[in-house]
Amino acid sequence: MRSIRHLLLVLALLGLAHGSARADAVVPNPDKKIAILLFDGVDIIDFAGPFEVFLSAGMDVVTVSPDGKSVTSAGGMKIAPSHGYADAPAADAVLVPGGGIGRVVGDSATHAWLRTRQARGELLLGVCNGAFTLARAGLLDGLRATTTADNVDALRRAHPRVQVVRNARVVDSGRIVTTGGLSAGIDGALHLVTRLKGAGRAQFVAEVLEYNWQPEGSFLPALRAFHLMHQTVADSDLGDAGRIETLVSTEGDERRWQYVWHVRSSLDSTALAARIDTSLAAERQQMGMQPPFTASPGHRWRFTDSDGHPWEETLQVTPVAGTPQLHEVRLGIVRQPAGTGG
Repeated sequence: MRSIRHLLLVLALLGLAHGSARADAVVPNPDKKIAILLFDGVDIIDFAGPFEVFLSAGMDVVTVSPDGKSVTSAGGMKIAPSHGYADAPAADAVLVPGGGIGRVVGDSATHAWLRTRQARGELLLGVCNGAFTLARAGLLDGLRATTTADNVDALRRAHPRVQVVRNARVVDSGRIVTTGGLSAGIDGALHLVTRLKGAGRAQFVAEVLEYNWQPEGSFLPALRAFHLMHQTVADSDLGDAGRIETLVSTEGDERRWQYVWHVRSSLDSTALAARIDTSLAAERQQMGMQPPFTASPGHRWRFTDSDGHPWEETLQVTPVAGTPQLHEVRLGIVRQPAGTGG
């Protein structure tokens, strides 16, 4: 992305304007500093996307690990931070990413460092399940916050003092900003640029990075149904009865979502549906889903989500015409009218 930052600098020097965002929004001497927390298991997109946003906005960015030593991200990327907690410079904001947070979420040194930073007046930006780290540090008590969609209910249960918001890409609670998962961190970074350097600069950076930013936008409406699916069909559900050849499609909207697979199996469609149904029912028992569905002769189950909305999940298996031993497997979920929950 080096060429993009060069372009930003050239446009700034030429004094060109682009819509409502002025090209002189990017300056060669950064006047704002961002510290990014890194740890073993950190998700790359959670910090790398915002990192590029901050650099492109003309900010100084430093990286910090607990002891200043290299860390390994989720996926195996080796990263050499520039500082540890002991020597990290003062900053205007601190980014707390998510990922495999097992080691950092309950780390007392991390909690103390974040509390100290906030006490100094530094903004905190929690991305994805980085909200759990902030919550464990006691920094989200009484505040509105969000996290990745899969973890909204878990955050509510673990931290009842936090006012957890569902289906929001960015939640600004004053000194602390939290975002949804993965790419929502880019929205959070642009929101932070708006607060620190103005909307014009944030808009310009989004355009140059070719990011379709909607400052007042929310989660894609499909995400609610998508994240309520809970399950998909995997080869482990088939055992020795067959194998998945391809994921044909996965699509839907706010009220429905459906997966379609092609599965190769020597079983007929009726027997294959029963095999998958039994496997999914066992998974539901292990997941502690309520109600704890048992295998259904009609391959149809109803449940109510944490907000009280009724849903119906269905499984359909049919033979693919003209292709022996190939089956189309559909697993879908549809929101039901109020008062019809199971």
